[in-house]
Amino acid sequence: MPVNYLKLNQQIREMGKDALSREADLARAMEQLTSMLNERANDLKALQQQVEEAAAKTKGLRCAVPVSEPLNSHFSCPLPAPACTIFAADGSQINPDAHDSVLYGLVNIGVFCIQPHSGSVPVEKTYSQLLYGDNLYTAGGMASEDLIALLRDVQERRTLAELAQSVPPPVITLTDGPLELYHEPRTEALFKEKFKEYLAALDDLALNNVITAGYVSRPRADLVVRLLTLPADGDQPELGEQVSSGITDTALFANFLLPGERSAIFRLQSRSAHEYDGRKALHFFYLNVGNATRPAFARVEVPHWVVENPQSVQQLHSTLMEQAALSGEVPYPYPLIRAHEIAVVKMDDRQQLTAMIERELIHQGIKPSTRSEKQVHKDHTGRTRIN
Repeated sequence: MPVNYLKLNQQIREMGKDALSREADLARAMEQLTSMLNERANDLKALQQQVEEAAAKTKGLRCAVPVSEPLNSHFSCPLPAPACTIFAADGSQINPDAHDSVLYGLVNIGVFCIQPHSGSVPVEKTYSQLLYGDNLYTAGGMASEDLIALLRDVQERRTLAELAQSVPPPVITLTDGPLELYHEPRTEALFKEKFKEYLAALDDLALNNVITAGYVSRPRADLVVRLLTLPADGDQPELGEQVSSGITDTALFANFLLPGERSAIFRLQSRSAHEYDGRKALHFFYLNVGNATRPAFARVEVPHWVVENPQSVQQLHSTLMEQAALSGEVPYPYPLIRAHEIAVVKMDDRQQLTAMIERELIHQGIKPSTRSEKQVHKDHTGRTRIN
């Protein structure tokens, strides 16, 4: 028996009882937060100053910062969306495995390009980079899964920046997940080098006024909630941290964000916010891409150069709504679905790539290693996943 269901059964019953009692607490906290959101909807300057003061006292403060729209704003969008070119990119990877017969890594980027309403056939592109030899090592040893993920994210943005230059505006680039990079360890020289490449790619996108966005489906962030519960003038927050921490921004906005509507735009206050300076400053809004029977919320991250152009925001808003509707009953931007399908690396792909590398090593007169004893026994149970 792989899991002790007898032991877990009691824990599950306790979990159910806890959820029931907590639900009432969350409902009361939600009522307070909604009231605070409406009461302070136009208090933008004071809230901005409050965040500034809190950030000076609390290193690594992470919350939303209001920009120019009332906190409880909700904006609909006209359809159909204006003509544009969409580039959606997603990445997949193979992490180096010391237990395998050959040591290598892979970053695989899939790009899907579509020009809605143009009649043009969508284009698919794949960019594959093999990592081997010295590229697999850093000052701290063999490249970690986190480092490979960083290389993947940087390559996604670089690829989009290059492709966006090849077509006339307006151009929209989409990626799955936030625009803000978050990989450890940040102190390594290689991270700093790759982070500079990432920022350079953003600069190229800004130079061409490309409408760039990161799409976070079903976000669990509480950035706006944290804004509303910041202590004022040294006082304690109005809500207990234990209770308010269970409420997400999407739960808060679900009270008034109708299908097709976006929230106000907020700036992101975070530990790394200063790295994204000027036109690269990170902002976000919430979007309900669902319908009356099935709401579906996303956080859309955009840089300042998109925010400063209301037409770009409206173009992105309407395009995301239109493309999400194409996925049917489960709304999600169709270009991102296709980019993921193009990029994904399956176990069969890894096995084939490993065999190709082994054959080349043998051709060069080098005998590949054997799989470790641990790996042999794991494979014997029938693996279907890479990790």
